[in-house]
Order: sequence, then structure tokens, then C-alpha cells
Amino acid sequence: MSDDTFRTSSDGAGSEGGNDPLGILGWLIGGKYKIRAYIGGGGFGEVYDGYNVNLPEQRLVIKFFKRVQSRDKFAKEAKILCLLDHPNILRIIDYLPDEGALVVPFIDGKDGGHILRESGPLPEKLFLRLARAMTDALSYAHEKKIAHRDLKPGNMLIDKNEHFYLIDFGIAKEMGGSATKTAYVALTPLFAAPERQSGDRDYNPFLSDIYEMGVTLFNFATNEMPYRNPGNPNPGEWGGMATKSMSPQLRRILRKATHPDPTQRFQTAAELAKEFRNLEQAYGGGKSKSKFLAIAAVVVVLAVAAFAVKQYMGGSSPTETGTKPDIAKSAVNQTAASPPVVKPAPVDTQKTASQTTPTVKAEDKKPATTTPAAAKTESAKAEPSAAQVQLPSLLIHIIPQYDVTLRVDGKETSPDRKVEVQPGEHIVTIVSPGFPILVDTVNITVDRSNEYNLNTRFANAPTLTFRVGIIPPDIPNGTLQIMFNGLKHQYQNDELPVLNLKKKAGRWQIRFDILGKDAYRIDSVITFPYGGGPRVILKGNSGTIDFGAREWQGIESVDMVSYWTNR
Repeated sequence: MSDDTFRTSSDGAGSEGGNDPLGILGWLIGGKYKIRAYIGGGGFGEVYDGYNVNLPEQRLVIKFFKRVQSRDKFAKEAKILCLLDHPNILRIIDYLPDEGALVVPFIDGKDGGHILRESGPLPEKLFLRLARAMTDALSYAHEKKIAHRDLKPGNMLIDKNEHFYLIDFGIAKEMGGSATKTAYVALTPLFAAPERQSGDRDYNPFLSDIYEMGVTLFNFATNEMPYRNPGNPNPGEWGGMATKSMSPQLRRILRKATHPDPTQRFQTAAELAKEFRNLEQAYGGGKSKSKFLAIAAVVVVLAVAAFAVKQYMGGSSPTETGTKPDIAKSAVNQTAASPPVVKPAPVDTQKTASQTTPTVKAEDKKPATTTPAAAKTESAKAEPSAAQVQLPSLLIHIIPQYDVTLRVDGKETSPDRKVEVQPGEHIVTIVSPGFPILVDTVNITVDRSNEYNLNTRFANAPTLTFRVGIIPPDIPNGTLQIMFNGLKHQYQNDELPVLNLKKKAGRWQIRFDILGKDAYRIDSVITFPYGGGPRVILKGNSGTIDFGAREWQGIESVDMVSYWTNR
């Protein structure tokens, strides 16, 4: 469950008697709010189901923040959020500064992230309604000088009546007057603007909101992301195949909204909202009926022409002169493969047939020449089968040989076991827990044995120091597990960040997991430039990074940060 959750599921999860991390079930909070059940939690805090004792029929959600540094600061921020009175923004009913909590209405619905995982891209009508509602809500918030700063599908809620809510302004920032920054500034790497991910402290939060809204709406329309590398987006790689389902108008809007350069985006949320109010077609590629009918007409004409040519050239009765069919046949013969066919002398077929047919006995009827099919059969008999051909074998010996995975042309096999292969080049891949991934090309013509001494092969490779952190920085009841090529390293809260994890420079399979009695999910793993080397973003908890590539040359330490949420 994401940390922006202000609702329970309809399956009864979060009922009384379940988890209670704060130990407050049944308590009276703020003098009038009764805690009824635990809903869930995440990086920002814990969420409970409750009600006003004076209005017990009204279901409420009470969200307790973990990182309230100052009661005064929290009170200021809550008051600002109470200013947001818009039909598509989840309103704040009350704030409880002493408890560090906000009170909001209970909404029976699902967030956009859940809907995408469950059903995929939104249907066109639903997408247009959501896009108009969310951009209008964002425009309204910006007019109030409040930036959201964490826009994503999980922060957009659709209730059972298909009403849309923009939720979780818990990290919102007021621009102008006294800014109210929270102690912890959230960043969802897959959706955050590149200027935020680069650590630019002077970024414009309103323009970054526009970027995040564009990425979010792209995600709703395609269930994909507009850039392969969200941390370093390349405008030339925007969209890809996912945009084929979009209309040209929608592509134009989302491409501008998600431009990596803030000055090239829509400069206000009001402009973006206006574009979606005027957008009539979101999907379908934007092909007009006239163009479709023109194409259809051409197809029909070509089909009729083809039929006529076929009748003209291949009919049983010749034309009166017979010249046109002869010309066509001659053209076909001229384009055939060489050598040219020498035509035999004309033969009176009727006379020949009458002379030969009576003299041939039925049992003696045999073709004068071997047919192509028969020739093929005879050739197959003459040639040895694949099973009869002796293929060369390849033998791979690996030092040291412990927990290694060997693949030949992508197919896993065992070291020191002969593998029959076709003559030619083959790819050998060795994955060892103690060394970077080794990929080699071997050319096999006869039986061959190859030895790979990994100690020798990587003896001159520089050693990198990995400095590993995690955001949010505390994992309740959890352990961070990091795997390099399957070798596990586990760290408790008090051991994080990890400052001395050393590995050889090269290509590694990496996986991050949080272990514990509670369910947590790693959303992404990022290498940061201030740790040296290029910026790399892994979507999810695993992937392969080549720390030995040219752009990593001269790097001695690598900072890696993983971002997590509750499942």
C-alpha cells in the first residue's frame, strides 16, 4: 500500500483486530475522533480508519505523520492545505498538531496505480475525464501558490462513482509568503522531473509539477513511461511504440508537458488544463475518415485491377490475336532466373497424343524424367541426416568454480561438460558471485577446450567502493538485502548507509530486497552523480549495470540509493 493511502479496500482489509503499529486502536484522538481500525502505512506515516464521536455515521481517515519536526511548521502546512477547496482535491477536515495528524474524508475507491496494475491503460472516455479533472485541480492548487511535488498515479483516486480526487498534498509547498517545507521531501524517481532528480535546489516546483502530471497522464494512457531513462530523459527517445495508440493532439500535449527542459514545457498548469479541455480525441492515431476512405478506395481499385490482369493473362481462351498474352508470357520468361530457357520446336500436341497413348501399357507408365519432388527425395537419401553429422564440442573450465552459472548462446549448461555446437561463433557467459559477469566470443570449427581463470582475468580490474543508502532511511522491522550476481549482503537499520561494500569494476547483476515480517517493495535503485560515474536508474528492485564501461573509468566509489514503499 502506498504511503498516500486515504482509504481502505472493499475486501475488509484493515478491520479492527488487525495490525496497530501505533497502539492506538479504540483511542479518542483530538478529543473527538475515535480510532476504529488500522488501514496501512508507508514512508510518511500510518493511516487509520476513524469517526467523529459527534457524527458516528461519518467515516473518516486519520493520517499520522512520522516526520513532523515542528508542531508550528506542521500547523502552518495543515492550514495551507485546508485552503484547497476544489471538487477534485481531497479536502482536509481537520488537523491535530499535538498528534501530528490530518483528518480527511474516507473515500471508497482505488488509486490510479492499482487500476493500472489491475486493468491496464484507461479507456479513452475515462482517460479524458481524469485528465481534465486532474489538470484542473492542479491549476487550482497552483493559483493558490501551492505545488504538489509528488504527482503519480498512486496519488490520484477514483471512487465507485468515477469521481476523481488528487490526494496527498502532505509534502506540498507554498511558494510566496513563508514557505512550508516538510522535513522530508519525497521524490518518486519514475515520475519526478529531471531537475529534481539531479538535486537542483533552485528548481521551479510548479514546472516540475507539470512534468510529473505529463508523465502520469502518459502512464494512464499507455501503462508505459515516456522515457527509458527517467533520470536522464532524451527527447529523441520520447514515447516509442507506446504512442502509436495516441492521437497526434495528445502526443503533442504530453510531449511538451514532459520536455526535460523546464523552459520548453507548458509554463503554467492553467495552459495544460486548457489543452485538455479542448482535446476531443485522445486515442486512435488521429486518422481522418476522408483519409481512411481514400486509402480504402485505392485498395479496392488495386484489387479490381489485379483481378482483371489475372483474367486477362491467365484465362483459358486466348484473345483474338493472341499477341498480348504472348507478350506477357515473354516478359515473365525474361525476368526468370538465368540461364534462359531454350524453347523446343513446335509440336503438334494432338497428333503426338494420338500416336503415343495407345502404345503405352498401364503398368509401364513411368515418368520419363525425375520430378522435382522425387529429386528432392533422392537428394535427401544421399545426404546424411543431422543426427549423422558429427558436430564439434566445446568444453569450458572455470577457475574458481563455485556457484557459477555458465551459458553458451544463452542456454545454461554445466562447466567441464562437453556441449555440441554448430561450427561458427558462439557466446560464452559466466556469472560468478565473486566477479563481474564475463562474456566471451569463441569460434568453433573442431572440438575445443577453453579455460577461464577469473582471478587472472579480473586481476587488473580496479576495485570500487559502493556506498549504499535507502530512502526513507528507516525500515521498520526490516533488513536490507543486496545481491551482486546472487551473492547476498544483509544490513540492519543501524548499519545503513553501507559505506564499504567493495566490488571489482565490471558488469553486475544487482538486486535489492527488504526482508522482514512486514511487506515492503523496492520501487527503484539509482546511482547518483555526486558519488561518481553516470546516473543510472533501475525500475524496480533489480537489473544489470556495467560499472566497467568507459563512462565509469577513473571512478573509485559509487553511491547507490534505493527507494521503497509498503506493498
